[in-house]
Amino acid sequence: MVPAQQVVPGAVARLIAGYPHSAGKVEAAWHLAVGGGLARMCTRLRDARGVIYVSVRDAGVATALESHRPVIERRLREVLGDHGRTFTVLAP
Repeated sequence: MVPAQQVVPGAVARLIAGYPHSAGKVEAAWHLAVGGGLARMCTRLRDARGVIYVSVRDAGVATALESHRPVIERRLREVLGDHGRTFTVLAP
């Protein structure tokens, strides 16, 4: 049997991916991509032409996001397609 914590994120991502692009969809995709802890450390999200701009509370959060960039970007693309190709961290 597969643990629920391994199944639920993928199922939620597939569910969200089917909805039209919106600010709420971007926020949900970001939360799924980075996890709840890091998502709470980000203060603002906006997207433009496939780039998600995220403001962070401190340099440590920026470092954590950069160190996990390949995984985060893959997860964003799974949910957002071309609307979530990459992200840019806006320093505090």
